[in-house]
Order: sequence, then C-alpha cells, then structure tokens
Amino acid sequence: METSGIFFTRLRKKLEIKTTEIKLYKEAFTHSSVNLKDLKGNPINFERLEFLGDALLGTIIAESLFKNHPEVNEGTLTKFRAKIVSRSKLNHIGKEMGLIELAEISNHHENFGENIYGNLLESLIGALFIDKGYTKTKDYVLKNIIKPYIDMESLDQLVLSYKGLLIEWTQKNKKNIVFKTNNDEGLDPKINYCCQIFLNKKFIAKAREISKKKAEEKAAKIVYHILKLKPSLKINFNE
Repeated sequence: METSGIFFTRLRKKLEIKTTEIKLYKEAFTHSSVNLKDLKGNPINFERLEFLGDALLGTIIAESLFKNHPEVNEGTLTKFRAKIVSRSKLNHIGKEMGLIELAEISNHHENFGENIYGNLLESLIGALFIDKGYTKTKDYVLKNIIKPYIDMESLDQLVLSYKGLLIEWTQKNKKNIVFKTNNDEGLDPKINYCCQIFLNKKFIAKAREISKKKAEEKAAKIVYHILKLKPSLKINFNE
C-alpha cells in the first residue's frame, strides 16, 4: 500500500466498498509481521477486526438460515452454518476475492499459510461492521461473499467430519462401530498413528497419519466411501 489514495482506489474497484474510513480498512489489511503500533504502543493489525468479523459472520449466516428455513431443526441449522463458515471455505473465498493483493505484509514473513485468506476476509467483515453497522454489513456479506462464492449444491456434499458422520449413521441404523487407534512405527517416522475401524466386529478399513485425530478421520473417510454414504443436508440459501 504505497499511499492512501492507491489503497482507496483498490478498495472501491476490487471490493466495491465506498468509505471515508481508510485508516480502519488499512488496519483490516495489515499483518502483524509489519509490527505497527499506535501512539499508546498498541499493535495495529487485523487480528482484533478478525475476531469481530468471525463472530459477525456466524451471526449473519445463522440469521439468514433461521429466517429462510423455519422447517429445519436446530441441529441441522448448526451443521449447515458450520459448513458455510468452515476454515477451508473461508480461506477459499478470501483467495478467490484476491484479498491478499490489498494486504500489507513484511517481506521477511512469507510463510503465512492458507489461513491468512480467511483471516483477511473476517477482518474485512469486522471493518465493515464498525464503518457501516450491522444491516449494511449483512447485505454486503450476502451479496458479495455468500452468493458469488458459495455453491449450495456442492456444499450439500461437504463433510466436515467423516468420523462424526459415521458415528451418527451407525447410531441411526443401530450398528456398532469401533475405532482402534494405536502408536504405529512404520517406514515414515512422521506418520506414527494407525487407526483400524470395525463395523459390527468386522474389520472394514485402516489408515495411518501423523496424529490420532487425523488417522481416525482418514480411516473414517475410507469407510464412508466403502459404504457409499452421503450427507443428508439439503438446504437452499436465500437472502
């Protein structure tokens, strides 16, 4: 961000945001690696706005689902909101929106990982809320973030936890499932956990990973495809 004028122009053209609060939005796109501070010594970066935007996004999605789907129970609404605001989904949206092009990051801090895209998205939402209030922020999120970047048909098939889905399926169908996870020293020293899954005492599949949780999730995904299961969530998302 060479000057406030250039940043202002990019903000309007890329994100269709008209504002006089340039300082607020520059903070929303400033990474902690820049190490900026105000006159009181407080850090200036997007982390606080990210915290605010995270809470707002969940509220906006929850309100929209609640209003548009009176026929859906609380459990299903919770699961569907989780799919929409999942970290992988927010990272994808932030990357597609090109938010990184507006960010100010230290040249010495290049390995910021995938999460920065979702973090910038959340900080942008936080800045919008402070600048324009809840109603205009909600309208912007639904029009410029949800509708262009969330494919509800593919979202129906998104599985947040294969293990959780398997456990839910076995409970509904009165089947017994057992996850046996142990330390396992194989050829790769980084992969040291092995999970075996048994369905009604019959071995179905196994998988190895770097952690117990990942091994169980990987094995559960294999079983999910073997049994040809499908998520049962079917919701249309309207403004």
